[in-house]
Amino acid sequence: MIVRSGLRRVPEGKTLKIDLVVDEDRIKDIVISGDFFAYPTEAIEELEDDLKGSRVDEALDIVEKYRDKIVIVGASIDEIKDLLKELIMQEPRP
Repeated sequence: MIVRSGLRRVPEGKTLKIDLVVDEDRIKDIVISGDFFAYPTEAIEELEDDLKGSRVDEALDIVEKYRDKIVIVGASIDEIKDLLKELIMQEPRP
């Protein structure tokens, strides 16, 4: 099981944080948080639920499907994808 966490300042001066748990190339748990707003308010939780159980190589495509379903103020879908990709691509620590 691999646990990763990433924090990034986005251009709007806000923060974006992703906590990720991966086991055998599947996302077991993910939390997307920060000081941004998402509309509808439950959309981030729905995105997290869709990502849980998915294969790591499907994750960015799943996030992309939310591009037209969610409005994010203070961050963006692209920033979520970039940070998630960074966490997925990290080399495991010994």
